Amino acid sequence: MAETKKTTTKSTAAKTAATKSTTAKPTSKKPAASTPKAGGEITVNGNKLMKTLQKEFSKKFQYLTLCFIIDADRGKNVNVKGINTDKRLSEVRKKFSNAEISLHGRTKVQNIENYFWEELGIAVQIGICGYSGHKHYFPIGSFNAMSLTAANDWAKSVGCKEVGEQEIKEICSGTIF
Repeated sequence: MAETKKTTTKSTAAKTAATKSTTAKPTSKKPAASTPKAGGEITVNGNKLMKTLQKEFSKKFQYLTLCFIIDADRGKNVNVKGINTDKRLSEVRKKFSNAEISLHGRTKVQNIENYFWEELGIAVQIGICGYSGHKHYFPIGSFNAMSLTAANDWAKSVGCKEVGEQEIKEICSGTIF
């Protein structure tokens, strides 16, 4: 009887293990298929360096730049000046917020820009590089209503340049566009 009990216990354990491994396979495959090449969500909190956030952003969305700009240039699309990004978000924000945002492909361009302004008091714009003869460019209109994934795909389709270290350095100070 003890042997039967052991067999039943092993059988139950084997069923549990089989159920777990069967359940785990589809779950692990699904996010990989729906996640962009460069990884999952990007989290934003006060401890993060602005330049680190810019690099993470452009790694995930290869054709988009996250530009931190001076407040007076918010909403402009010419003569926009970038700010030094060697500081932490907590050092430059003008508003305190406990909210933490995650940037992912479904987030709309305008929602990112509005979140940083309304929640943290930091002016940002999403830009592209190498568009229509411009080194850096801030599209307006329908671009702002696009999700980050759609904006990235659009930028790629119109021949924009992939964002690298050099482009990120250029948007960190001086006049961007």
